[in-house]
Amino acid sequence: MAKVTFLPDNKECNSPSNVTLLEVAKRNNIPHVAACGGEGNCTTCRLLILEGIDNCSEETEKEKALIEKAHTTEGFRLACQTSISGDITARRLVLDSDDIKEMSFDRQGESKKIAILFSDIRGFTPFSEKLTPYDVVFILNRYFKRMVKVIEQNHGRVDNYIGDGMVAIFGINDEQNPAEYAVKAALEMRDEMDDMKPYLKTMYGKDFDIGVGVHWGSAVVGNIGAGESKRFTAIGDSMNFASRVESANKEFKSRVLISDEVFQEVKNNVVIKDYMRTMVKGIDGRVTLHEVEQIHLSEEIEKLESVQKIEDGINWRKCEKVESFESEPQQVFRINRENILVVKVGNKFHAINEKCPHMNLTMKGGKIDQKTGTILCAWHNTTFCYKTGEVKEWIKVSKPAKFLMKTLMKSNKQADGALDVEPMDIESYPTQVIDGYVWVGAK
Repeated sequence: MAKVTFLPDNKECNSPSNVTLLEVAKRNNIPHVAACGGEGNCTTCRLLILEGIDNCSEETEKEKALIEKAHTTEGFRLACQTSISGDITARRLVLDSDDIKEMSFDRQGESKKIAILFSDIRGFTPFSEKLTPYDVVFILNRYFKRMVKVIEQNHGRVDNYIGDGMVAIFGINDEQNPAEYAVKAALEMRDEMDDMKPYLKTMYGKDFDIGVGVHWGSAVVGNIGAGESKRFTAIGDSMNFASRVESANKEFKSRVLISDEVFQEVKNNVVIKDYMRTMVKGIDGRVTLHEVEQIHLSEEIEKLESVQKIEDGINWRKCEKVESFESEPQQVFRINRENILVVKVGNKFHAINEKCPHMNLTMKGGKIDQKTGTILCAWHNTTFCYKTGEVKEWIKVSKPAKFLMKTLMKSNKQADGALDVEPMDIESYPTQVIDGYVWVGAK
């Protein structure tokens, strides 16, 4: 049987012809670094073959690819990819005292296919340059609170914050359909941004936007760092590529882009608005990116057929049982990217946009007046017809109260003028009852 002499241990071990040198070291309790667990996905198990290199097995394709990336000289082999047919002498890579202390066969991370989402705020610098640092922190925390909620509701995990940008990963715990949920999260983040814009415009006189990119690929997930700063994260080329997908939004003036790898995972579930072929840094040749408009999860597609229908150009959506409105007469439903408030008045149902057009604040809970046929937005005392959406009274406050509110708002120049917004109607929607369920129509 062939023998291998490991240096600097000066230990001679038997080596069966079909067993790798890494396994031989493990069987003989010779500590050996192998960060990927000996799967040929890293170069940390490198050996320098001092004698008998002709007795080593031929390099595998994995080994050839990795050796090209590594800083090596002639005679280096990967222990996890090499077996021997005759005697050899090999030196383990002990580069410094840290390597000696940390030598282990334990895998340092796990390679997984995951979905990676990168997001970045567009136009935040001009938005924030005239604000105080406290205002900037307040706005960023308000923004991140919304976006993190979306990510976590879609089974994702925030991996890192990079200034006003954010990285999230999906599928690290083998959740179902991570690519679908990542795309759904990206679209919901876009919608949350749209929902936040009127508030920003009213309070600060301007707003900002976001770009989101999603990629599907392999990454090593595991704990990175040391001491109290150690954290669970993902590392790999796929993370870098996801960042490039997000950056491409600037070039194409889009908001949500996905890589072709993601598209292949979700193509039966998405509505694509556009696609583009472009060059991406670090990638040879052009890549295809897709701009996404809408997605339905696999588990939702069959259900959607039973809860929606199209009649005369109106998309009708089944909402909730009539009897549910007895205990909750005002309910909000998400239909075609809009939050719609359905209210029961007497024995009839009416639907309007859930957001007041003045400052985008919720109409839910507003007082209903059956005599005047109106619903009140209590935030600034504005009333609308709940049948047609027509504005009836706009910011109805006394002159002294209005003067006081204006005086207080002048301390924030960007918010000055919020009480002078021109009256606007609120959007209304048709409703009908079918088989005991309330349906709402939207174009």
